[in-house]
Amino acid sequence: ILRIVGGDEQKLRAMEDLGLLSDDPVALKGSPVAALCDKLAGMLVYGPGERDIVVLRHSFGIKWPSGKDETRNISMVLYGERNGQSAMAMTVGITTAFAAKLMLNGAIQRRGVILPFTSDIYSPILADLNKVGIFSVTKSIYH
Repeated sequence: ILRIVGGDEQKLRAMEDLGLLSDDPVALKGSPVAALCDKLAGMLVYGPGERDIVVLRHSFGIKWPSGKDETRNISMVLYGERNGQSAMAMTVGITTAFAAKLMLNGAIQRRGVILPFTSDIYSPILADLNKVGIFSVTKSIYH
């Protein structure tokens, strides 16, 4: 197995820690991925008082028409609630709910798969996220 993971002992230990190399039976599910998810779901639960964290960092290189270069860094750190909502649920679920609200209110008229890359979509969602305490910090470096 060590050879299969490219000689990476850390990966091998992780597989052992997750019980992926044990002789314990695995429940049959619809696919190998579903069986793995089922096994991990039972193992990777939060203990009392534990919480998750979401850390995002986006870094963009921008070349402005004036010739000036900018590196724009956008960062967000959000902790889940102890014995409450996870940070992942808050960032994914609440963001999706705000997008759905825009569609239901008619603010988004387009149909199909729409990426949130235009300000008519992302600006109101970011404003709503800020209202519930989910925000990012933007810093720019000009060179």
